[in-house]
Amino acid sequence: MIYVFASSKMEAQPVLGLAQKDAHSKETPVIVERNGKQFAAIITGMGMRNAKTKAEATLGLTGAGSRGGPQTGDKPEAMLVIGLCGGLTEAMPEEGIVAYTDCLSADNQPRLRCSPALTNAIVENLQTSGITCDRVTGITSPRIASGRIEKVQLAKSGASVVDMESYEILSAAARAGVPAAVLRVVSDSLDAQMPDFNPALDANGGLNGRKALGIALGSPLKTLRLIGANKRAMGRLTPAVRVILHSNCFAVLKSSAGH
Repeated sequence: MIYVFASSKMEAQPVLGLAQKDAHSKETPVIVERNGKQFAAIITGMGMRNAKTKAEATLGLTGAGSRGGPQTGDKPEAMLVIGLCGGLTEAMPEEGIVAYTDCLSADNQPRLRCSPALTNAIVENLQTSGITCDRVTGITSPRIASGRIEKVQLAKSGASVVDMESYEILSAAARAGVPAAVLRVVSDSLDAQMPDFNPALDANGGLNGRKALGIALGSPLKTLRLIGANKRAMGRLTPAVRVILHSNCFAVLKSSAGH
């Protein structure tokens, strides 16, 4: 069993699209089987707090009997985080596929390392399939990095891309002793013009729908460009994720465990 985490139904679509339509649910993980393995799509909701809460509950870290993942009786073999991210440097163009080697937190928490064996296997399988994938350091922020100034500030950490969930999911995986990797696609570049949705964030880092709608309607052209960029990015990520689901990437975990 492999857990695949994504912040939204849109970002989980590479896995959800392989399942029966009536299987989709935010509360119950959607499970698909490929290449002899089961993959559970788990939607966390947007933001660091939502990601932390969902990942800890899924892995049973919030108390005895609180496991919120598939009822297999065992922890997953591995975890994969997928979705969108923002580019922090000019070297990170839109629609670029990236695999995290490690992840930082904008809250100055210790650096977390992704599974080297799994990350290398993912990058190599993608490259064999003709899909370019860059190894990068990511950073997770409680805010949406919506402008160049904020992105340049985040880049000073040494990170090349930013998201709002990966760090908390990797942290939960580390505490549970589960190898984890992050595969994302750049949806907005360093100089991308996008609405500032930060005033619409709630206490958990998710979007307040009414406030977000007001911001979107106030910047219609930027909103349309953002929607278009997200769709194009997911159009690049979906085939990359499916290559991984059909590959033998996760076999390296058993072989590396034996050494």
